[in-house]
Amino acid sequence: MKNKIIYLCVWIGIFSFSGCSDFGDINIDPNNPSQADTRFLFARAMQGVTSAVFTSAPAPSTDTYDPFSQLYPQYLAEAQNIQYTEFGIVDFNMGIYYYTFLRNLQLIIAMNQDEKQKATEFVMGMGSNANQIAAAKTLEAFYYMHMTDIVGMIYFSEALQGDQGNFTPKFDSQKDIYTALDAKLNEAYTMFNEKETFDATYDLLYGGKIAKWKQLNASLRMLMAIKLSDVEPETGKARFVKAYNDGGIKTNESNLRYRYLNETANMNPLYDNMEVSKRKDFAPAKTIIDALIAHKDPRTLSYGVPNPQGKYDAVPFGVARANISAYKGKIVMLNPKVYAMDATITIISAARMLLVESEAAVRGWITADAAELYKKAIKASFEEKDFKSDIAKYENSDPELLKKLQDEYGFITNVDEYVAQANVALTGTMEEKIAKIGMQRWMNGFMEDGIEAWSDWRRLNIPKLTPGEAAAGTIKHVPYRRYYHLGDYEVNKENYDAAIAAQGPDNFETRVWWDTKDND
Repeated sequence: MKNKIIYLCVWIGIFSFSGCSDFGDINIDPNNPSQADTRFLFARAMQGVTSAVFTSAPAPSTDTYDPFSQLYPQYLAEAQNIQYTEFGIVDFNMGIYYYTFLRNLQLIIAMNQDEKQKATEFVMGMGSNANQIAAAKTLEAFYYMHMTDIVGMIYFSEALQGDQGNFTPKFDSQKDIYTALDAKLNEAYTMFNEKETFDATYDLLYGGKIAKWKQLNASLRMLMAIKLSDVEPETGKARFVKAYNDGGIKTNESNLRYRYLNETANMNPLYDNMEVSKRKDFAPAKTIIDALIAHKDPRTLSYGVPNPQGKYDAVPFGVARANISAYKGKIVMLNPKVYAMDATITIISAARMLLVESEAAVRGWITADAAELYKKAIKASFEEKDFKSDIAKYENSDPELLKKLQDEYGFITNVDEYVAQANVALTGTMEEKIAKIGMQRWMNGFMEDGIEAWSDWRRLNIPKLTPGEAAAGTIKHVPYRRYYHLGDYEVNKENYDAAIAAQGPDNFETRVWWDTKDND
């Protein structure tokens, strides 16, 4: 019941009630509360982390509109009603990130720094001032990193200054933003104090555990630093070493996760598509399923269920509208646990971070055993994806199908045996090792942070991705960035033009700052 009260509070509006247990005064306008409370501001701001998985549908929205973060890396394909894989939707609207999540975080910081407010019940109810500011700055960096990785130059140094009369902020370069975010995160890291409080109820991500917030903070710094491997490797190395020494996410217990609820106001958006609307628009793409099969990877069982013929024949990415009907009833569909109404989704996992550290070790950025980190990452991924529970279900419900799948695909469930395969073992040149690390990051990343997976492809060209037939004659490659939204140029044309002059044309061809290599 407590969680439902929290979600009711944050769903009413950006600036929430000072309390939600008493609804006695019907003359109070709930949509215009007179007093903000950092507990509710935090809860709403934290819901937006799902944007990295569902992009245009951060919690608690049930809208699966344009889930490009799962489409661009080709984790998902369209099983019917082809529209997104034609790449006709080009822009990215940053509005909700600024006026909801970032605005809330800005207000939290201001309230915790204001001498008149920082000791009030509306602030101290969430915990110590230092921990609130540090958590808010860490979440700010999470959003800004993803936004700039999607479009490149964004509003940053002059963002959210409308109350100061600045309604036409400038676009900052991604290089400057990355530099500022690294500094912001380092500052926040030093502010975290595990001996002081942070409310476990309203901390929807880590239940008030500051040690885990510190690991997330260091992980975000590593995620940014590794992307500098081509454009500014020495800077990237220095930042990475500092973050690595501070300690990132290393176990599944510290994964950045978000738990949906068994209620329509905060349910898994895929559940709405699959079960409520009965649309079943999305299915695992042939790209990811075929790669898993080629590696005899048991995570196949966790991502999708075999088709009615008992095979893992997945729908190709970007089938033309005229041809999609031929696949009806013959393709791999999503594993039901992926779209459960109350699913817990992982956004940043230990597997991803250990693989990022493995890449850094291969590059010589850190002194660590790259192969050991690589193996630990695969083990963590196997455990997080929990294919053993899927095997147990088949053993109970359809052991003959399980045997057929095992005989045909030869899934290797033992980590040591899996890593010993020639196409998995971390051997070869530095480039070959990084390619294997990149492949494992991609295979682990199904229904996790798709922006990071897309960023991996842009930087490493792993795996080889090409648009499907639905986009034939439209684009020649997976987009390198999204277009700006019309609101960015209709009301801020001068600064928009300056950004285009500095960055390049506003289209799929222009690369973000850290993306320097061609994707063949």
